Amino acid sequence: MLLAVCAGLLAVPAGSRSSGPPGVTDTRGFRLDPPVAFADFRMTDRLEESYVGEVGCAGEPAAPDCLRSTRADATGPGITPEDADRIVRNATGTGADYIRRSEAPESQNILVFRGLQGEVPDPERAARRMMRLIEKDEQVPFRRGPHVQRSGPYRDFPVEGAPGAVMICQDSDYSEVIGTEISSWSDATCIWADRSTVAATRGHGIRLDELAALTAELHGTARVRR
Repeated sequence: MLLAVCAGLLAVPAGSRSSGPPGVTDTRGFRLDPPVAFADFRMTDRLEESYVGEVGCAGEPAAPDCLRSTRADATGPGITPEDADRIVRNATGTGADYIRRSEAPESQNILVFRGLQGEVPDPERAARRMMRLIEKDEQVPFRRGPHVQRSGPYRDFPVEGAPGAVMICQDSDYSEVIGTEISSWSDATCIWADRSTVAATRGHGIRLDELAALTAELHGTARVRR
């Protein structure tokens, strides 16, 4: 199983607008800035903000200003640069890896966070496209490996205080025969999209409902005003 991480935002420019009741914020004009810690997770690695699409990405995949996932050892956005650019034109991306430690190493949870930022005209379409492309591309850090047995249907979850933001999640079950034993495990993937960010999380050993709650918390803490 391969896992790794992704993204965040903050700051209020002149002329910024909010709509709706108090506590409800317009989702335009944000960028991603992953927090060092949230809930009971701590960051273990962070991706610097870089271009992810072909447009604006100078040179080969190894170029330092290109956040790409075309190499096996790259910790990119989980989809190809071409597909990233289809979701958010000229997007930049960032991300982070998190861990929830436990006295028992096998009980530790890893959470991968990857995100794109730019202008998102249709958040619902962007979220569903991101989920489909993650499934299709099988890129690091969202590659599921050969042992997936079942992927559940997409489920919609609310994003509190963010009008127009959408979140969809999906769980997957795995099993593998090791000697005479059958090893089983599960993980989940969540995608949020709003008017300026599209982000994906995957949780190792984290059930879908909990990952949805953690992803909603990241939506509130990982975005900052441009």
